[in-house]
Amino acid sequence: MILPSADEANDILDWANSQNPGRWTDHSRHAGRAAKTIAEACGMDGTKAYVLGLLHDVGRYDGVRDLHHVISGFRLMEEKGFSAVSRICLTHSFPIANLGVYSGQPSDCTSDELAFLSDFLEKVSYDDYDRLIQLCDALCLSSGICTVEQRLIDVGIRYGSNGWSQRKWVAVTGLKSYFDKLCGINVYRLFQEEICRSIFG
Repeated sequence: MILPSADEANDILDWANSQNPGRWTDHSRHAGRAAKTIAEACGMDGTKAYVLGLLHDVGRYDGVRDLHHVISGFRLMEEKGFSAVSRICLTHSFPIANLGVYSGQPSDCTSDELAFLSDFLEKVSYDDYDRLIQLCDALCLSSGICTVEQRLIDVGIRYGSNGWSQRKWVAVTGLKSYFDKLCGINVYRLFQEEICRSIFG
């Protein structure tokens, strides 16, 4: 089994939230919803996209962590046999496959964990589900679906920037353009009312 059902995924997220309650779970639910909507507009598997979006940050069950949440999520999903989700736990934070892209601090990972992540990113070949969850991670605040620019500013305020930030912004906006083409429509139009509320209140 590489993927839980939607009901199982919701149960896992509920459990994770019980371990470490926070706004991250609201962000995850919005990411799952956005992923399903965009996937279906692109002819992809909406249920798979929903589950991957819902659980991309599940490693945050492990407490208030930084980069280590990707390792925690990977390990948890591997233990459960959900390899499709464990992969997303690793790829969602890296729209460019390089450790330097991460918005935050890697200091809560051991040297072995960093070496594992670096090796994984060096070898991985992203598919459209990796790309979709990277985009949805960048479309969702804890309050709902927003523009990429709003989310990037939110992350920048909380975590600051580094030498990779400009390249990351270009990569994320490139993901939106990629899915605009796959959908045949600006993906913002799929959430037009919600995004308008996020901007104008």
